[in-house]
Amino acid sequence: MRDDAALRPYEHPWEHIADELRRLDIFIEAGLRSMTAPADDPALDPFRGLVVTETEARRLLHDEGRFALLGDDERQELAAWDDYIASRVASTMKQGIPLPLLRIREAFRLDAWDVRCLVAAMAPDIDRKYEKLYAYLQDDMTSKFASVDLLLRLCCRSERERRDAFPRLLPHSPLFAFLRKEAPDGAARAALSRPIRADERIVAYALGFDWTYAGAMSGMRRYEAADPLPALATDQDAGDRLEAHLRAAVGASAPVVYMIHGPTGSGKTLQARRAAGSIGKGLLEWDAGAAPVEEEPFKETIDAALREARLVGAVPAFDRLHALVAAGDRRIDWLADRLRRHDGPAFLMSENAWQPERPFEDAAWVDVPLRLPEPSTRRRLWREAVGEAFPLPDAEASALAAKFRFTPGRIERTVRTAERLLAWERGTGAEADSPRDAKALHRAGYMQVRHRLGEKAVKLEPKFAWDDLIVPDDTKSLLRQACNRLLYRNVVFGDWGFERKFAYGKGISMLFTGPPGTGKTMSAMVMAREMDAELYRIDLSRMVSKYIGETEKNLSDIFDEAQLSGAILFFDEADALFGKRSEVKDAHDKYANMETSYLLQKMEEYDGLTILATNFAQNLDEAFTRRIQFIVRYPFPDPAQREQLWRSTFPSESPVVHDIDFEYLSRTFDLAGGPIKNVVLTAAFLAAEEGVPIGMKHLIEAVKQEYKKTGKVLLKDRLGAYAE
Repeated sequence: MRDDAALRPYEHPWEHIADELRRLDIFIEAGLRSMTAPADDPALDPFRGLVVTETEARRLLHDEGRFALLGDDERQELAAWDDYIASRVASTMKQGIPLPLLRIREAFRLDAWDVRCLVAAMAPDIDRKYEKLYAYLQDDMTSKFASVDLLLRLCCRSERERRDAFPRLLPHSPLFAFLRKEAPDGAARAALSRPIRADERIVAYALGFDWTYAGAMSGMRRYEAADPLPALATDQDAGDRLEAHLRAAVGASAPVVYMIHGPTGSGKTLQARRAAGSIGKGLLEWDAGAAPVEEEPFKETIDAALREARLVGAVPAFDRLHALVAAGDRRIDWLADRLRRHDGPAFLMSENAWQPERPFEDAAWVDVPLRLPEPSTRRRLWREAVGEAFPLPDAEASALAAKFRFTPGRIERTVRTAERLLAWERGTGAEADSPRDAKALHRAGYMQVRHRLGEKAVKLEPKFAWDDLIVPDDTKSLLRQACNRLLYRNVVFGDWGFERKFAYGKGISMLFTGPPGTGKTMSAMVMAREMDAELYRIDLSRMVSKYIGETEKNLSDIFDEAQLSGAILFFDEADALFGKRSEVKDAHDKYANMETSYLLQKMEEYDGLTILATNFAQNLDEAFTRRIQFIVRYPFPDPAQREQLWRSTFPSESPVVHDIDFEYLSRTFDLAGGPIKNVVLTAAFLAAEEGVPIGMKHLIEAVKQEYKKTGKVLLKDRLGAYAE
């Protein structure tokens, strides 16, 4: 080595490792010098390492100084290398060039011996010559990696140092986190003879190579402290408290675990990144839902994740903790045990709050809840996310905020999805005018929702518009009022301050009453189309169970799932549950009344629109109807309305003879909208069978069938000129 070279900084970590290996060679040379060939029979030389001669056995038995002590020349050479490496390291640090080996030493509080041992363990993975040298030094050509014994011989400069260093190669020591025992070859081995090598990740890091996470850690996400961060859209107070607490906890030896919980997209990762950045650290986030199931692989992965966080100077974060809680296994307890031994802060992130059964002793557990943004905040977030991409009037922003109880992250994803939808539609030649652009946000919003309403209810496609709905004007007016309540409720409750006066029961409840076929289901479809909302029909007669508590569970599941998308819930056959309150004679009567009250309570809690439909309004208890905001009555249609129904039921493409007497049909037959549709459809099939346009004879024949089906009597003289 040259004196002037000692002042030159290391330009690459490889140069530093190369000098460390040259220093290691001094110990190897001393070890080779101490080796003595068996003198019994020179013919046994080729079998060195495979047989043990009597001479060698006696030497091992009586030679207490078998351990390779350094000679004077080797000590001088070693001291020169120590000074040389220290000088180059100092020059490198002065230039601000990072050296990974020093980072490892600092982050894990290792000393000089630990570093020498780590270099010795890494050597065979850096230069294959060490495979043969280690095999020779261990007198075993099958041992290509250093054993515990060889590491002690190569890294210790005295017997005393060897004795003090032995515990450092035991599990749970800081150094052992970088080492791994090779899989046994089937032969029983003593602890000192077990081969040990450096972890591949440590080798790559020490050499300054890039690393790609694989296996269970493939979902690892690393965020640098210097990366630009967006401002917090919500929960600014929670973020400020989190940052202040973490800054105060810096330097504490006890672990500090922050349990950040909130719905998907509420900003859990952003909160953790900002807090970690406030202490100058990045964030290393791992999806706990991808964790191995078996105990040992799981614990090893957690240890590797915690080690990696310290290695790269980041705060560890474990995301989707609710996946472990939902699984109901012990992995979450194993994770808590590992965090109890972790030195420093860590983040846990989940959709739901969680706390370990066994409390953290001498550690801090901080609960950080993140809430869904209020409707007024959601309206602002929609406007900010949309920007110039879509024309978004105030009313449309309010409708989106009311319908989708989305977090900031989900709103951002919805806008990006809507942009891709429109790009696809334009590419396929579909129209994409300005009004449709805003509607794309609704379609994209439903794509973000994952609910299970379809398991308990039937989804209805809202194909009808206001012009298709033939009901009295006051009925239609009430329906429009209900739509406007949903459209403008953010203005009234938010901007105008009515939320302070009506903090409970802001949902909209409606009751549709009237004979079958008068337009109750169609009205629900029209409202759903007007508000771009999903519509689900629930048959209450199927929800009611004879088992105590089962009805409430079914209803709770319905409302919980509907909250995700603001769906319109259309409860058909409402009189199955809302009959007149019975006198309590036994437990079943008591619980039947409780079920009714429970449904009303859930309707008041629900932020969306709930519709109850019944054919028998007289069966409903007045105490319940008083709690319904809109009661819409559907009377039996009069002749003028029936004529509208007859005319509107025929599609424009259908072949119809010119002499159909709509006035006669509406005056003669007392049919509501539903039966009229049945008659027209039956007549269409009769005409198609004959291969002729639809005429009066087909309609009269279809009317006869409808009357017979319902058990009504149709006298021949009522048919007049159409009797034949």
